[in-house]
Amino acid sequence: MVTHHNKSTENILDKVESHLHQQGGRMTSVRREIVVKMAELDKPKTAYQILEAINKKRKTKLSAISLYRILEFLMEAGVVLKLESKNAFELCLNDEPEHSHLVMVCDKCGHVLEVDDHTLSKNLTKTAQKHGHTLKHHVIELHGVCQDC
Repeated sequence: MVTHHNKSTENILDKVESHLHQQGGRMTSVRREIVVKMAELDKPKTAYQILEAINKKRKTKLSAISLYRILEFLMEAGVVLKLESKNAFELCLNDEPEHSHLVMVCDKCGHVLEVDDHTLSKNLTKTAQKHGHTLKHHVIELHGVCQDC
C-alpha cells in the first residue's frame, strides 16, 4: 500500500526528485513548490484548490495554465495521479516505475489509498495487448468507505 500522509515533506520531495531524475526530468523550483503544497494538503485537491493554496504565499502569482502544465508533466512522470471522479490530483509515491494505479477513495472523509496489485497490472497489460492496444497509463478508482469511517 502507498500513502503519502504518513511521510515527511522532505521524504516526499526526495522521492519525487529521484523519480524525476531516473526519467531524465528535473525538479524546478516551481515544481518543488507544487509538490510541497500537495504533500501538505491532506486530501486530493482540484487544480484550483492547489493554485489557491500556492498563491497565498507567492509574491508573483502562478497562473492556472502554468499549474496545469506542471501537473501534466508530473502525471506523465508518474508522480501525480488525477482522480477523474473528483477532478482532483494526488501525489503517487510508488517506488516502482511501472505499477498499477489502483486507488481506494473514501467517499466520507476523502482519504485516498493507492494499493499495489502486480497481478491486476499484468492482467490489464495482457488484455490491452490481446486487443492490439499498448497500455500506457491507467488509474482505477474504487469508491467506498474507509475503515476509519
